[in-house]
Amino acid sequence: MIWVALLVLAALALGLGVAVYRGVCVWRSVKRTGRTLGAELDRISGTVAEIEGQLARADASARRLAEAQERLRASRARLDVQRSALREARTQVARTFWFVPGR
Repeated sequence: MIWVALLVLAALALGLGVAVYRGVCVWRSVKRTGRTLGAELDRISGTVAEIEGQLARADASARRLAEAQERLRASRARLDVQRSALREARTQVARTFWFVPGR
């Protein structure tokens, strides 16, 4: 009977030892995973900050492009008015000097 009790006690001690060993292994794995996740989160945060900077620069470029397009539109409108005036002037000159050869 004593031997059975000692055998049960040894099995319990062995089971407790295995449980403690596995618990320590799980604890180390959790710590390692936490460090890895922390490093990856830092990397992702840096990348997000970089993307935000690029988006801000792209937004500024888009505003400058819109302003340049507006200036171009105004310039083209002025050019169209000037070309129309030039055509009218040429037509008027041609009507006035219809008798001049080699126009």
